[in-house]
This record gives sequence, structure tokens and C-alpha cells, in this order.
Amino acid sequence: MKHKGITYDIGTEYSPGNFTINNLPESKISSDMQAIKEDLHCNAIRIYGENTDKLILASGIALRHGLDVWISPRYINAGTEETLQNLTGLARLFQALKTKYPERELVFIVGGEATIDTQGFVKGDTLPERLQNLMKPLFLIKNAFGIRPSFQKKLDEFLQGAAAAVRKEFAGKVTYASAMWEKIDWTPFDYIAVNLYKAAFNERSFERTLKKLIARGKPVIITEFGCCCHEGADKKGPMGYMVLDWSKSPPVFKETCTRNENVQARYITGLLETYQNYQVDGTFIFDFQAPKLAHNADPAFDFDMASFSITRPMNEIVWEPKESFHAIADFYNERETSTRRIARL
Repeated sequence: MKHKGITYDIGTEYSPGNFTINNLPESKISSDMQAIKEDLHCNAIRIYGENTDKLILASGIALRHGLDVWISPRYINAGTEETLQNLTGLARLFQALKTKYPERELVFIVGGEATIDTQGFVKGDTLPERLQNLMKPLFLIKNAFGIRPSFQKKLDEFLQGAAAAVRKEFAGKVTYASAMWEKIDWTPFDYIAVNLYKAAFNERSFERTLKKLIARGKPVIITEFGCCCHEGADKKGPMGYMVLDWSKSPPVFKETCTRNENVQARYITGLLETYQNYQVDGTFIFDFQAPKLAHNADPAFDFDMASFSITRPMNEIVWEPKESFHAIADFYNERETSTRRIARL
């Protein structure tokens, strides 16, 4: 596997006025990148979030630490025209980093799961509203049978325009991080890139889906997959965070959860093995940090159980590694050692 990666949030506004990270100083970014490179044994990082300055700052720091950077802006609730303008400006700045670090690989991800992030494809003023409108039984049935959704033509046109706009400013490779329910025309892109989780709802079709992606002939990147750290989270896959009622502040558990970091570790390394066996070009594990979902000895307030983070936040700056952190480090390091051994032979 060429690209051994992790996702890194610089601040994402999933709901208006509520960012996942409020304070991300340069010193923390630098120490995180060092840990990702030296302790986690990653060679690539997908940096995502909204703020252009933070995206470029974090990308520059990651490059200095020897990581390849896949920049992944998320302009949640923006319209298509505003998104295109933002992408163009960011691509120009990212090209300056590419010129400065010619030995590193820089990849521009023009968006991720745009059907729920961006206004104009699915009805709804907010991300939760769009997701609720999208995940209706009829849509899920049609999607399972491979029927192209009504928004697909508009989405493909937007993505073609986004790829063209970015390529005018950025000379590197370009892709898009597709949701599992989107049927993307990959013609404008260098990689097929999919956020691909395994869960109870797709367990039987999971490997069939993976085979179809690989059969398309372009290199395949898994841009997002991960697991929360409570019992049963491996069956929930991308919906593991829904054990919390996010409409309340602070959130409240909707069901009794039992903390189990081993569930998260086994899920991630199991999928890493699968992706390795199918010879995907790279993987980005979701997620490195979620500082607002703090660990607590009281299960009723242990919001970290509903987090995909492989680190346990002590506060907004300090974290401890979870079991999954060590398991990923062992996996990536073992593959790196094996590759060097084969190269010597």
C-alpha cells in the first residue's frame, strides 16, 4: 500500500457556529504531525476543514515533517458557486506549497460527500436535514440496486467544474472523496477515492463493492473509514456517533454504551488487512483527533465513546493514544519494514 494515511481535522463547522476545534495552535499541529509521522508511521495525511489559512498552515507543517499531503476542504452549507470560488483560491495557495516541496506528493481533494456538505443537491438547509432527507427507505433501496439518484447528473457536472477549476491553479493530482451512496463519474480525476466503511447494513456486499471499484482500472484510495470505541460500534460503522443525541448541549446518550477500545482497534486493522489484500493504493483512517468529545470516567459523560478519534483527548491540546493508535502503528510499521526487506532482496 503506497499511501498509509490518517485524517486530520483543523476545524469543521458541521452545524452553524459550532466548530469541532476552536483553538489549534501551530505548536500543537507540529507536535501532532511529528507523532503521525514518527509514532504512527504514516507517510500521508488528509487534512480537512474549512479555514483556508489553517489548511495551508497545517499542510506546510505536515510537509516539513516528511508527510505527503492530501488537502480536503469542507465548505459545509456553502452553495456550488461559493464552493468553486473557495476551491480556486485554495488551489492557488496549495500550488505554492507544491513548488516549495517538489519531493513530496500533494493531492487536491475537491470535496467530500458533497451531497450532504453542499447546498443544491439534496433538500435541506443544514447537513443533518440533508442527511435525513437523503436516507429515506426508497432512496436506500434504489441505491442498493445501483440506480443513479436524481441528483447525480448535477453532482457530476459540479465535480467536473470543480476539477477543471482546481487544475487551472494546481499542477498536481486531483480527486474527490465520494460518499458510499454516490455514483461518481471518475473521468476528471486521477484517483477513485471513496469513504468506505463496513457495517451490518453492507457486510454482505462490502467486498463486492470493493472489487467493482478496483475493476474500474484507476488507482483506488479509501479516503475515510473508522470506528467508534464502544461495544457494537463495529456493526454501526459510519453511524457509530449516533448513539448520542446531538440536538442537546451537552449531548446525551440515547442508549447505554460500554467503552471498548479494542473494538475500534480490531475494526480498523481488520479493514487495513482487507484493503491491503485487495491492493488499494492507499488508506486514510478517520480520525486523528476530536478534542471536544472528551473521555470521562463516568460512562454517561464519556463522549469519547462516540468519537472516531484514535487519540483520547485530555483537553483541547493534550491527548493520549488509544489501543487503535498502537495497533495502526504496528500495522503500518510492519508493512514498511516488510517493504524495505523485499526491496533489499
